[in-house]
Amino acid sequence: MTLTLDKMRADLAEALDMTPAEVPMDEHLGDLGLDSIALMRILLKWEALRPDLPQAEMYECETLQDFAEAAGVAS
Repeated sequence: MTLTLDKMRADLAEALDMTPAEVPMDEHLGDLGLDSIALMRILLKWEALRPDLPQAEMYECETLQDFAEAAGVAS
């Protein structure tokens, strides 16, 4: 499996108890209820798929758009 925007959206949706369609590209994920523990679990999962992810940059992302840009996946 590769890291795609759809995979990122689905993982975030699962953590937020939403459907993938409900996860906006530009809304602060913390405002939607994403906590730091859930975020760390997601980032570890993504890093397993893509070990070359810029870890420091990924931990500073606040929106799905930020994550997609940092990971270099099409949005």
